[in-house]
Amino acid sequence: MGGPASKPVGQRGEPWALGSVLGYSAANVFDRIAVVHADPLIGPLLRGLPSLLLGIFLVWRNRTLDQLRPGSPRYVGRRAILPFLVAGVLSTMGLFVYYFAIRVGGVVITIPVLETYVIWGTLVAWFFLGERIRARALVGVGLIALGLVALAVGQRGGGQSISPLWYWAIPLALFTAVTYGISGVLWRDGQLRGAHHSTAILSHSLTSMTVALIGLAALVRWSALVATSGRDVAALLTSGVLSGVVGIYSMFIALRRMTVARVYALRALTPLVAALFARFFLHEYLSPFMLASILLVSLGVALTQIYRPGEERQA
Repeated sequence: MGGPASKPVGQRGEPWALGSVLGYSAANVFDRIAVVHADPLIGPLLRGLPSLLLGIFLVWRNRTLDQLRPGSPRYVGRRAILPFLVAGVLSTMGLFVYYFAIRVGGVVITIPVLETYVIWGTLVAWFFLGERIRARALVGVGLIALGLVALAVGQRGGGQSISPLWYWAIPLALFTAVTYGISGVLWRDGQLRGAHHSTAILSHSLTSMTVALIGLAALVRWSALVATSGRDVAALLTSGVLSGVVGIYSMFIALRRMTVARVYALRALTPLVAALFARFFLHEYLSPFMLASILLVSLGVALTQIYRPGEERQA
């Protein structure tokens, strides 16, 4: 008599999902290191370079460039490509704001607020894609809200804030979270219309880099690139590798081997891991009360993803 069949060696998705958590969490730490001295406006440009290179590599590897050629029989159509272009514009606008948020609020305040993108993504998906929201997921939304309020109270009473303007990180990070939530829905829409994930990454990255360049030109901040130290440039590029290569690639592998709900539930560990990284490597203030608040946010994020419909459409 044998026990329940186990997964074949090398087919487990949990290590990949946790790799994504570590990648994104470590990227947040390098972002904070960079913006202490560097102009936040150069962040999206430098952080986006590794993602662009990844997109080019994946399109070459999967031979999916024809999906972007209007004259090709494999062309997926403008309606499938447009969501990635819009997502690239929105998420890059959010990324500009994110760098200002993490400069004034640090990792401990900014990242838990940023993780509320799951709420906005769920609401937009309900309206735009017709995806159902289970009533039990609202418990998770409530925990997220409670955790964020408690986190702000803990920071206010701690007396060791990153800057006197730390509270501005909350609305700034909230704006970024909304853009990320909408972008995620647009990504899903484009892939449901037949676009390969390599096509998605390349289209999104090209748009993101274009918006980053336009932003620097419009604000006449080209000199900031020259004035940035090599240390800060390296920190931003490292962040790009950790989030735009390690994080994204690990996420795709995890989604291939596990259900969306399980992957996203594990991703809920991101604010907790990021906060611990910030405490030990950046010495940001993190009281036991604030840690408990972040745990509430992580639990809320997990619940909003666990209670997802079981009959999700697959791209």
